[in-house]
Amino acid sequence: MKLSLEWLKQYIEIPDCNPKEIAHMLTMATAEVEDVKVVKRSVKDIVIGEITAVESINTGDKDKIMNYVTVNTGSETFKTVCGAPNVKIGMKSAFAEPGINIAEGFVVKEQKVYDHKSQGILCSPKELGWGESHIGIMAFSDDMVVGTELVEHVPPEDHIIDIDNKTITHRPDLWGHYGFARELAALYGCELKPLEVANESEWEKLDEFPLRIEDFESCPGYCCLDIDGLKRAFSPLKIQYLLLSIGLRPINLLVDLTNFIMCELGQPMHAFDGERVRDVIVKPFGSKGTFTTLDCIERNMKPEDLMICDNTGSIALAGIMGGEESEIKDDTSRILLESANFNPARIRRTSLRLGLRTDASMRFEKGQPPYHMALSIKRFVHLLRNAGQNPLIRSCLTSCGDKGEKERIINIKTEKINNSIGIKIPDDRIVTILQSLGFESNLKNDELTIKIPPYRSERDISIPNDIIEEVARIYGYDNITPSMPEVEMRPYNFNKQLIKQHKIRRFLSSAKGYNEVHTYSWYDDNWLKRIGYNPEETLKIKNPTADNNTRMRLELLPNLLMLVESNFAYKDRFFIYEIGNVHLPAKEGRDQFLNLTGLAYQSEKTGSLNDLFLSVKGTVEEICALTNAGVPVFSISKSISKPWQVPDAAMDVLLKGKIAGQIGYVTEKNIKVFDKGTLIVWFEINVDELTGPIYPSIDYEEIPIYPGSWMDFSIVANKFSNYTALE
Repeated sequence: MKLSLEWLKQYIEIPDCNPKEIAHMLTMATAEVEDVKVVKRSVKDIVIGEITAVESINTGDKDKIMNYVTVNTGSETFKTVCGAPNVKIGMKSAFAEPGINIAEGFVVKEQKVYDHKSQGILCSPKELGWGESHIGIMAFSDDMVVGTELVEHVPPEDHIIDIDNKTITHRPDLWGHYGFARELAALYGCELKPLEVANESEWEKLDEFPLRIEDFESCPGYCCLDIDGLKRAFSPLKIQYLLLSIGLRPINLLVDLTNFIMCELGQPMHAFDGERVRDVIVKPFGSKGTFTTLDCIERNMKPEDLMICDNTGSIALAGIMGGEESEIKDDTSRILLESANFNPARIRRTSLRLGLRTDASMRFEKGQPPYHMALSIKRFVHLLRNAGQNPLIRSCLTSCGDKGEKERIINIKTEKINNSIGIKIPDDRIVTILQSLGFESNLKNDELTIKIPPYRSERDISIPNDIIEEVARIYGYDNITPSMPEVEMRPYNFNKQLIKQHKIRRFLSSAKGYNEVHTYSWYDDNWLKRIGYNPEETLKIKNPTADNNTRMRLELLPNLLMLVESNFAYKDRFFIYEIGNVHLPAKEGRDQFLNLTGLAYQSEKTGSLNDLFLSVKGTVEEICALTNAGVPVFSISKSISKPWQVPDAAMDVLLKGKIAGQIGYVTEKNIKVFDKGTLIVWFEINVDELTGPIYPSIDYEEIPIYPGSWMDFSIVANKFSNYTALE
């Protein structure tokens, strides 16, 4: 997730603001910061201009649209050639006159384009250094004064803080700027400005909007508001540049406000066409069928997929994306504003199955607090009014289900906090830390009674240990002096299986140059079709991440072959291995075995198949010796049923007369997906069959008193006998 420092400054005032120091403090106390980037905006000498005339230019190519545009900058009038599709008369945009420097050091020059004199440039976000979007020019709201410079409205520099999403998985309140501003206020001891919201009492006496939830497990809560009297408008400049700073493209006022609040509070919202939607029912899809989302893609739905519906059918894919039919248009004057709370697992399953990950679904997957539902709607109305709109509210703030009003209390002694952290923190300091994070705290006789703020979800704060963590991280882990705990010394109980695995890993990674990989525990059916493999009966996953990931693996090799297919273009030679469980169906439940699978890849130009095979065969022998499992016997395999088993080349690896694994090779001739000249040698070993002692006893032999001698023998044997058996 990306944070804009200028956006954060809307809520807090940090003295001596140092972006790198902020990043360090967030990493130490809240979430890992991956990077801090400086963004330079081109705003100096660029003015706000109004388009007064648009004349089409004949380019000779019907797919290439160009216009000759007249721009009024207040003091002068310029004519420029512009290919942006969103150019309209009366539109206000950013204009750079000839001689002005714009993004990436480009200097605007007067030149001829399609035999028209072009004086300056109407700027897109990319030309201003505000983002990568180059689709259309900037479109400003009507209240912007023609001729004023952008530098009066937009700071010339910003710092973008890149947060590692994995570190905020358990903190849904941190999926918006306001949550991080609250953290920084606690860390720096500065004041957090309250969010300005509309007064709900204005609509209390209005009728409720028709709303019904049929599946409270999938949708614990839902809020909506019917808003009329809206006019087509562009967002205020501040909202536009803040959205652009984190990679979101401004579209229009209504869409931008829902995106702005999602990135401010972490609460996704959706605006339906209010003339089209006159009631709301939240329920599962109910049967197999299709639904067309906002991106105009028809998607195959399952009965359990949660939908937002009205009395005519489905209007949105709950928590993921709206529907095409209820989409708001440029001339929409009435909307139904939705702010809901959905079951994280339900949203994640549907999102992964459809391959549709959106900003909204990512946030709902983290379990947004119900408290944000009503707050975000009131915030929307406030911002709407600030943007010059005069909305007519047609309903009260209608809600159904959990509103996040349940009071949560945790009791804990300060002694427990100090003992767990390992140092003595004064009681008043503990109370101050908790209050800075929004925890109402009452201290009485060494016991704290703490009221959990509604914006911290139950998945985040639910037990006393969570309170200890809050105190420790804000106090500062680096302020805690490390001390060794006093523990009773006991003999270590070695896990022989793990020791065996570690020995194999160290040997392959250090001595043989193999890279360890970890693949999924299931097959990818699309890949199996490509290599022509249809496994036997497998265990089925009840809740797969995708429709092609339903079968548990019987062996590791198919997934390793998939890695070769996706990586062989980058290297002519590499070795990989994996130690992992395979899962076989059994009469009662399942059987699970630990397998070691290795794979050596090289292109034909870097060496011969024979040399590669002997090298891998030697590696297998060394693994058996390393684990004291005995000397392996290699025998031509009689069971050839898989595409990577070449007849008369795949060999069983026998230990003490029992099959412990296999070794073989693959070329493009037997698996067609690989390029010509691909050489792959593989081996599989059941780790459970490497049964030698971890620490074998050492038998010493007396040094012979006579010199050794060598003798050669000639033996008549069956030509099908293998060398190891004769030896």
